[in-house]
Amino acid sequence: MANKLDPMDIKQILVLFKDGFSNRKIGATLGISRNTVNSYVPQFKSSSYSNGELLNLEESRLNELFTSKTTIDTTRHDDLMLYLERIKSARSHPGFTFQYHYNEYVNNVSNPYSYTQFLEHYHRKYSKAKGSMKLEHIAGHEMFVDFAGKKLEIVDKDTGEIKPVEVFVSILPCSQYTYVEACSTQSRNDFISCCKNALHFYGGVPKAIVSDNPKVCRY
Repeated sequence: MANKLDPMDIKQILVLFKDGFSNRKIGATLGISRNTVNSYVPQFKSSSYSNGELLNLEESRLNELFTSKTTIDTTRHDDLMLYLERIKSARSHPGFTFQYHYNEYVNNVSNPYSYTQFLEHYHRKYSKAKGSMKLEHIAGHEMFVDFAGKKLEIVDKDTGEIKPVEVFVSILPCSQYTYVEACSTQSRNDFISCCKNALHFYGGVPKAIVSDNPKVCRY
């Protein structure tokens, strides 16, 4: 069984690596094997954090981000990489959540990574797949509205019939305050009714109601 590496040692490896020490010299300075150093340095290089940012992290966070064993379990890592490929292809599906796929991953492998490491590996692997931009929102300025892509179902308590329903969602982007309502259709009347109910729920009216191009707004 491989020995555990103390989180403080990880930070010391980082310091010496940042100062330009070779892997051999880092091992000799800290009294650990060069193979151990060799297993960590590629992880530092592939991390989404800079060396300076890594040094500012808490030791417990470093221990979560980087494996604490002196050897890497390639089977465990390969299982994770294969599963991450499946997750990437599922990102566009309605109702996607990382937690759901992590639970499925845990139930299908013998030695799963923690949820934190699971997310870190995913974002490290696909860090350049899609860009993002931070948007600033003014309180009370907008209300975003749309219908969810996936329908839910309700049960008629009198007949037991299962009926599909549309899911209307509105959100105040500054506070993330969210309102959700089930309705029969995406018709104009249902859409207007849901917007009215959302405004009553929030207790006010924004300057603009912004839709994500639902069908009802095209007519």
